[in-house]
Amino acid sequence: MSAFTLLASNLILLGIIAGVVLYFRRRLKSLEEDNDPVVTLYIEQLQQQISHLQRDMQVLGEKIEQRSPGTPAVAMPPAATPYNQAIELIRQGCSASEVASRCGISRGEAELIISLYRNSSTS
Repeated sequence: MSAFTLLASNLILLGIIAGVVLYFRRRLKSLEEDNDPVVTLYIEQLQQQISHLQRDMQVLGEKIEQRSPGTPAVAMPPAATPYNQAIELIRQGCSASEVASRCGISRGEAELIISLYRNSSTS
């Protein structure tokens, strides 16, 4: 193969690559310029949601600032569920049948809570 044919084939290949690059650049630019109405609507909705969240955060921040520094946060008492009552009765040393009858749970549940409580208290 002569140097001339090698140079010519390389130039042709370079021209093809340049054409492909130009094609993809134009395609990318056209995609960026296309304002798909669905995407535009979705972006507007997201912007509105962000605005609402920012307002809510500002209101909450103002409420926190209005609280006096010495005021402790209000602690919510644990829910008085039958299972919480069962744990308390187990701590007091009640049997599974007694826990079941007092809390309105099955004996199997009471035994499970006892075994879980015993496992957690030893670890």
